[in-house]
Amino acid sequence: MPPVKTVTSINGRLVRRGQDRISVFDNSLLYAEGLFETFLAIDDRIIFLKEHLQRLQRGARVIGLKIPVSSDMLTKWMVMTVRAHPDRITKLRLTMTSGESARWTGVKGKPQVILSASPHQMPRKPFRLYVSEFRVDQDSLFRRIKTLSYAIHAAALNQARRMRCDDALLLNENDQIAEVTSANVFWVNKGHIHTPPLSAGCLEGITRKIVIRQAQKLGYRLTEKNARLDDLVRADEVFISSSLKLVAPVSRIRTSRRTWDIKLGPVGERLAQRFIALVRPD
Repeated sequence: MPPVKTVTSINGRLVRRGQDRISVFDNSLLYAEGLFETFLAIDDRIIFLKEHLQRLQRGARVIGLKIPVSSDMLTKWMVMTVRAHPDRITKLRLTMTSGESARWTGVKGKPQVILSASPHQMPRKPFRLYVSEFRVDQDSLFRRIKTLSYAIHAAALNQARRMRCDDALLLNENDQIAEVTSANVFWVNKGHIHTPPLSAGCLEGITRKIVIRQAQKLGYRLTEKNARLDDLVRADEVFISSSLKLVAPVSRIRTSRRTWDIKLGPVGERLAQRFIALVRPD
């Protein structure tokens, strides 16, 4: 039998390929109105589940979306979807749409909860980052939550891949480091870890928060500070963090005109091993 690529459920019901449909009039399609979260799942354990659901709830309050079921029920749906996939390590994507409704009538539709589990491999090579020409608005409240409106990130990632890089580094409108399209960014100078503050326009990543906490437990000094590209490429080492990457090193940063090779270092490696112990205690 061919390997199973994706297992999907909609509103708590497993659906076959071809049945995984929602209305073309759902406001998530028409207006990108909705939220998403991406989880790492190992066996039937969903990593950092509580923190992800808390962020989902914060996002729902911001955009005025009523989550249609309790956190306990949502968790049951997630575990069911993960268990239905034969792989031990999976990526679980939760998409919550705002539902089908005529916005101009003021009538809210019923949100749709879509869960998809697919195979996932942890990164095995350092990341090469391309500095995108797109800029993020550091003052936008929507930089703090994960809405379905990800056009800038998608376009920046496409740019990066055309330049033979793995992901894109996004700056804000002040030309300060914000984030990678799918991760937060850290850099190290003389053992001192730095990362952009949330005011720089980066997402308040779940793994970012845990990196900060674990770095302090390991005895590292960590400072949130604004920085520019020059600061990043001169660092002793650079690494990124996300739910699916955990902690991964950066080996190259490039623009359309110049390329910098970044040395791999012990701080990111130590944190990466720490995260492996956190999520895979066996």
